Amino acid sequence: MDIYDFFNSPDVAEYCQSTGKTFNALESAVMISQSYIRTLAEKHAAYRTILAEYPDMESPKILRRGSVSSVHKALKSVLAHEERVLEKFLTPETGAIYQLRIKYRNYDNDSTGLFTSYERALSDALELSKRNENIRRLEIYKHYPDSENRIEADISLSGKIMDIKDYGVALKNFEKEFMYDCYHCLDQYIDVPVPFKRGDLVELDDRGYRWWQGNVFVLSDPYRKDHTKLLIEGDICDMNPIFFFEREGLLYCDWGFFYPDLRYCRRELEGEKRILKYLGHFKKDEMCVSSLLKFQKYLFTDKILNELKHDHDLNWELNEL
Repeated sequence: MDIYDFFNSPDVAEYCQSTGKTFNALESAVMISQSYIRTLAEKHAAYRTILAEYPDMESPKILRRGSVSSVHKALKSVLAHEERVLEKFLTPETGAIYQLRIKYRNYDNDSTGLFTSYERALSDALELSKRNENIRRLEIYKHYPDSENRIEADISLSGKIMDIKDYGVALKNFEKEFMYDCYHCLDQYIDVPVPFKRGDLVELDDRGYRWWQGNVFVLSDPYRKDHTKLLIEGDICDMNPIFFFEREGLLYCDWGFFYPDLRYCRRELEGEKRILKYLGHFKKDEMCVSSLLKFQKYLFTDKILNELKHDHDLNWELNEL
């Protein structure tokens, strides 16, 4: 198995390879679980490869949780659970309904109705994706009315199941705590070398896109603090970079994402997002704050001029004078 086949970022995969980084059973399982470019079936096959070829190990202590004594045992339990959930998700049941939700590039999601079977929901989803290039991801939920129980599946635009999550359907009460620990094995903080530095312009592809933040960012810090301590006690929530993003002409600072998903942004930015390029130079100490503010003023002026240029009422009045 080539673990780099499961990396969402080609830049991070290439950099890890160049450093000679190797991944043990736990690290490989985490990277596989975070992959959104591989199908659920491919991820399950990779878990089986870990069980067959990688030495078993104990996971480090997770912050607020104990360690897992056997990564192999945890993976076997995850596999068995997800296969049971998948079978239940695909099987029509009296009273259960399927809901299709669409993830778009310029806003979060939309619901297109309810269906009696997964096949009908999927058929409708694929038909919609053919007609709308702005769709970036599909989700199908299986609901059980009169309860909060449901199963959620991420679906690719080609109709493949990419991930599945169980919310109270396939687990008995006595299993919940045990499975919680098993899934925490896949939420372990791991050390993934990345080439990024403070001030780098990076992006996520469409599948990792967050509509309110866009998908282009300037890194303030590629890693969270206390890196050594996190290797012992951290979980995947600590694998988030701190970054700046632009929205409606304003700059915001936030943290989030799985940092190994990032890649260099090599394209030319347009409109107000151009400020991110100059912010990156500023964060790298390649530009002073006065120059940054001048570029911001220029971009704001350019926006106003462009709006006036496309103001049809104003142009009509000017032509009448």
